[in-house]
Amino acid sequence: MKIKTVFAGLVMAAIFMPATSAQETSRERQPKTTQETSPTSTDRTVNIQLSERGGLAVPENLLDLKTLSLAFWIKFRGTNQRVYFFVNEAAQFHAYAQVCKRHELNISQGPIIKLANRYIQAAIPAHYDEPEYELLDPLSKKQQQDFFEDMAGDLYAFEYGFRFAEQMQKIKGSGLTKKLYCEGVEKEFKLSYIALRATAMRRLAEFDEPAEKK
Repeated sequence: MKIKTVFAGLVMAAIFMPATSAQETSRERQPKTTQETSPTSTDRTVNIQLSERGGLAVPENLLDLKTLSLAFWIKFRGTNQRVYFFVNEAAQFHAYAQVCKRHELNISQGPIIKLANRYIQAAIPAHYDEPEYELLDPLSKKQQQDFFEDMAGDLYAFEYGFRFAEQMQKIKGSGLTKKLYCEGVEKEFKLSYIALRATAMRRLAEFDEPAEKK
């Protein structure tokens, strides 16, 4: 089954806001091939495929595709589209809960992280162009899903690590002890958690609802 078909429903369910997507802009461009003389030899050349999408190389295997997927995520993660916004806020709260362990919240992050991963899986293929689809199309549906689940885990781990480092830097920059800093932001993150969990429970229920009831 073609990857475009497999993930079309999930992308639509994620409800991107009407900003221009990476796929929309990149479809207008085609890869080009240039030649570069080897620095150690004058009698041979090396063909180097370049992509005009910010100079990113065209992937030749799934490992390349993983590296490219992270580069795309970093490029688009700061937009105001719902997918990125939710993942960013989920990772930010996750980092807060790890740094500031003393609070009154009875935290259950499972649904929040689950929705964040589903949103990431929806966002990843929206960044791709024909070279990426050519690598994924020959794979079975299960292999495609395994790839996107693995990639979603990697990207969430990256986002969480980024937010954790950000929290630690904020504490250092505030000039406060960690205890005082955490007390100062507790109300803000309590409200964030309530909103994140409500969104996660609602959206996951919508995803899991039988199609005939929608």
